Amino acid sequence: MKFDVATFTSLWLITFLCCALIATVLARMFAQVGAFRLWAAAFYLVAAAAACFALHLTWQTNILLFATATLALQSRILIWLGTCALFGVRIKWRGALIVMCLFCVMYGGALLLKLPMGARAVLLALFFAPYRAATLYEVCRRRRPHLGLARTIAVIGAGIATLSAIVPLTLVLLDRANLALLIGNPQTTSAVYAVVFAGDVLLASGLIVLAFKLLILERDMLATLDRSASERLALSWKTRAGAGHAAARDTLPGQDEPAQRRSLSGMV
Repeated sequence: MKFDVATFTSLWLITFLCCALIATVLARMFAQVGAFRLWAAAFYLVAAAAACFALHLTWQTNILLFATATLALQSRILIWLGTCALFGVRIKWRGALIVMCLFCVMYGGALLLKLPMGARAVLLALFFAPYRAATLYEVCRRRRPHLGLARTIAVIGAGIATLSAIVPLTLVLLDRANLALLIGNPQTTSAVYAVVFAGDVLLASGLIVLAFKLLILERDMLATLDRSASERLALSWKTRAGAGHAAARDTLPGQDEPAQRRSLSGMV
């Protein structure tokens, strides 16, 4: 197998299509976790972006290039929104929609006006990097303890994905535009492309494992609370039962006071 950019694009398509199917199944199994639904949509968009990029390798048209960049940005936004939903952070859809529309206008204009590749690389770094960094921030927040290996995997993947957001700009500045992602037509083997692919795969798998870890922690916490409540309820029932037995013993018929018993025996 020749590990060129076309091969990695095919792997990207297959891998994230499988991730999307897994996330869809998990969304149906755990309907209370909204993050799975958002991640499933994001993984479908990543797969669609990879398909458009693969087609662009054959048909050199700006429409496919525009679709690739737009779908890729939408997927990154949904991954960030899913991470926010996982940790209970309020989702701001309006801001995400505004950013998406702004990117479509600016990147589409850059393609129509045939601006230099450097300008397009700046646009990609400007719009992609903040959302990838925001995903990394949500995973690394200090108030999320006891996540262990799941957090480590997600942090490594998010860190690589954040750095890879400036890869196109870096490659353009180094005059290696033939390897740049989303802005050229790479035909040669690209180790950088492999690193970016590994980062996205680690991020996707790390987020899924992280969600399972949080589900386990919540289940254990609920089990502890339920056990504590059951123990308190059992103690309350025991106390009430003891008080009820004592009250019943005091009010049983034929149980007179000692003074009354002495007077009755005197009469006999």
